[in-house]
Amino acid sequence: MGVPETGGETGTPGPPTAPGVADAPLRLGFACHWTTPHEETWSGTPWRLRAELARLTPVVDLGVELPPALRTPLRLAGARRTPSGWTSTWRHGAATRAAVARTVRRAAVRERPDVVLEIQDLSAPRVPFMVLQDLSYALLLDRFGPDGVPHFRALGRRRIEQLRRAQDRVYAQAAMLLPMSRWLGDHLVAHGVPAERVRVVNPGAGAPVAVGSPVPERRTGPVRRLLLVGRDFDTKGGAQVVAAFALLRAELGPAVSLTVAGPDRWPMHGDVPDGVDFVGRVPRARVGELMDTHDLFVMPSRMEGFGMVFAEALMRGLPCVGRDACAMPEIIDPTSGGRLVGSESPDELARVVLDTLDDDALYAACAAQADARRAHYTWGRAAREVLDAAVHARATGH
Repeated sequence: MGVPETGGETGTPGPPTAPGVADAPLRLGFACHWTTPHEETWSGTPWRLRAELARLTPVVDLGVELPPALRTPLRLAGARRTPSGWTSTWRHGAATRAAVARTVRRAAVRERPDVVLEIQDLSAPRVPFMVLQDLSYALLLDRFGPDGVPHFRALGRRRIEQLRRAQDRVYAQAAMLLPMSRWLGDHLVAHGVPAERVRVVNPGAGAPVAVGSPVPERRTGPVRRLLLVGRDFDTKGGAQVVAAFALLRAELGPAVSLTVAGPDRWPMHGDVPDGVDFVGRVPRARVGELMDTHDLFVMPSRMEGFGMVFAEALMRGLPCVGRDACAMPEIIDPTSGGRLVGSESPDELARVVLDTLDDDALYAACAAQADARRAHYTWGRAAREVLDAAVHARATGH
């Protein structure tokens, strides 16, 4: 029906492990390397998940927020110059990771939870623990190679390999691994993790839409409005989108427009092209408004850990064009989700955009599936799946 299956081994329904989630008196340790403020850590993922878990079972915090006296020298030691300016790789540095791992292990001994949930691979405590993850270093290296991993280029090949080996050691000791996508889940199993220790847990939406909310009408005016949202313009395929739009503009004239949101300033050389409305960085609420006033979301991203922005568009009944890569095929099905491109070709993308805009059946199916997607992409559903995995881990040790 266009909604990914989760809650079981690499995406299949898992066996019942307890009479019911509500019957499980389980103390869950929650371990996260927080940023400040906590609710903005990893786009709000751990904050929202922890809140929903606390509704279901006692949660004890094993979280890590290193003191400023330690953070400052670590930040300075991790400073690196990149083509886009200075950055710091301190969160991935050996000293930082050692401090985080030590803090989590000590907190687990002190708080004595039944099972620990780690947000990303942090440590290997001496109680059953699970790791919630969107990507692994092994998967990124397999897909991009050591010199081309998006977002991690400043680390260098040697450090990425060290991080991969450390991550593999944590994975080997974990009772359960909770990948956010079937893409990562299948990769873990293909690289030797027993399938019974892998359960896919899709994330919830950062901007939920209430079930029953009306779906805006699309393609009603004389202009077909395309939308691209993403701060990392290069990784999101922004140049390909602008080039494809130029081809569409040459063919259709003012009957097609493109809105670009995300970067602080126009990210390409020269002026903003005719027909392009560049709105810069926008707050989350504004993204939903943009989705409701456009006809097609176009983002052939080169790399997505999951791709929640596609799910959030589909929850609003907005069809998408993505790339046939990463977890995007799980989210964007061809019947009710949209289309996928397979190359960097602007010509291919322009053709796919035109075909998608002309597909009446797709638009009707996308609108019909909006409520199912709204019900699926919630943190309440994700929390129930995490807790069911924790009950299983406590009962079996894996």
